Amino acid sequence: MDRDQREPPPHTNSNGYFVPDVTYLDPGNRRMRIVTIGAGFSGIMYAYRFQNELENVEHVIYEKNGDIGGTWLENRYPNCACDGKSFTIVIAVNDSIWKYLDRVCRVWDLRKYMQFNSRVIEATWNEDLGKWMLKVEQTYSDESTSVLEDECDVLIQATGMLNNPKLPETQGLGSFKGRVVHTAQWPDDFNAAEWTGKKIVIVGAGSSSIQATPGMQPYAKELHVFIRSKSWLASVQPNYGFVRLAFLWPNLNNVILTSEFKGLKKNKRVLPVITQNWFRKHESMKQEVWKALFKDSLEQEALRSRFQQIMRDELEDETLVKGLVPDFAVGCRRTSPGRAFMQALKKPNVFPHFTALAKVRETSVIGADGSEIADIDAIVLATGFDTTYLPRFNVVGMNGISLRAKFTPNPDSYLGIGVPDFPNFILTFGPTFPVLTGSVTASISAVADYAIQMIKKIQAEDLLYVCPRQDITDQFNEHCQTMLHGTVWEDHCNSWYKRPSDGRITAVWPGI
Repeated sequence: MDRDQREPPPHTNSNGYFVPDVTYLDPGNRRMRIVTIGAGFSGIMYAYRFQNELENVEHVIYEKNGDIGGTWLENRYPNCACDGKSFTIVIAVNDSIWKYLDRVCRVWDLRKYMQFNSRVIEATWNEDLGKWMLKVEQTYSDESTSVLEDECDVLIQATGMLNNPKLPETQGLGSFKGRVVHTAQWPDDFNAAEWTGKKIVIVGAGSSSIQATPGMQPYAKELHVFIRSKSWLASVQPNYGFVRLAFLWPNLNNVILTSEFKGLKKNKRVLPVITQNWFRKHESMKQEVWKALFKDSLEQEALRSRFQQIMRDELEDETLVKGLVPDFAVGCRRTSPGRAFMQALKKPNVFPHFTALAKVRETSVIGADGSEIADIDAIVLATGFDTTYLPRFNVVGMNGISLRAKFTPNPDSYLGIGVPDFPNFILTFGPTFPVLTGSVTASISAVADYAIQMIKKIQAEDLLYVCPRQDITDQFNEHCQTMLHGTVWEDHCNSWYKRPSDGRITAVWPGI
């Protein structure tokens, strides 16, 4: 009998124990299909890391938009920026961020993994196959759609947190005859030429409004800003540098950091080392604010005193001070670089209204205090995002449990990235995601480390699935809530860091 016709040696003993005829820990043992949902920062990170660190895998990224970028593609309002530093400027603006992501995708040929205009509408775990069964709605150039069915061994949700616009349920909003624009759905034709000479209402005073208001102020005839909630706003002059204790961020006017960086771009051997060391230094400085995030600490007291003085000096007007300076701890709400915003509020064509928007009519708006503003041309909704963690599509795990039901009432996860009853499923920006005071991109990279380890283990050991245990997850969340007790997030502020109904902190990592 030829060698290839003979029976293979037995690999089963009398107890039924079976030894597979494979090389242990060889990735060639099993080809795996990975699907990532979203092509923003996280999806691009996964594409790059998987391409370089995994073998024998097929990776597909479904993106609902027509291109990469996620938040940095969708948010195009004036002065849109991130308070994370780039190499040459203090505040990285949206256009530079998107161009960076685009360059990464072009240099490393990452778009080959991506299918655009493809929205995942359903994901169901098949326990027999150990796979996720997906339904993907794809939109074509003629706006027709079809539903693609797909499957994968590992599903990664990288849809982000700050890209699902929250629209206010303001009475009469649909009856308004002018233009209504949400900052996260900013149309290209709503530009300076469109604002010039117009009477515009901006609803909100969070991060989006803080950036958009000074961007629109020079053009609008009148800008009416409805400010329901107060926020701590930072303002640092260009020559202040980085202030550790005060946890301050410079204003939106980009500042060249130091002249020593000029010309370094030409030295390709030195630049990577300089850049890495610079970011490590500033990341370490950010982590030093941890003590100030406890409500009763001396560091928080000093921080609050510093912020109060900064805002008083910048605002100059007692009415503005009373309407804007909070009475809660610094950090309870998102702290924003707001010098340009505070300066804009003092302009003669800007009218702050320290009340909620209560009603909208065909050409006017009415505040909760009863004041009415007539002859409005446009309304800008700077009302933020839905940050409840509830999925925007149906996700069904083991035993028919939906992720929406799992996250009701408490959106609990394991380490911010895994959920019991949802095997081979990785969250990016899940509840208690591992970021607090540092760079979110570093945290995304850490999650990618975990994802790669998990995929390699499943692949090498031919596991059906990996899934967090419920008891361990419960212990982790008990640790989170205990660790976060006494921190600034428990204070009386309206914040997406916590659940409005009972103040349970859901978005903060219990550490630095």
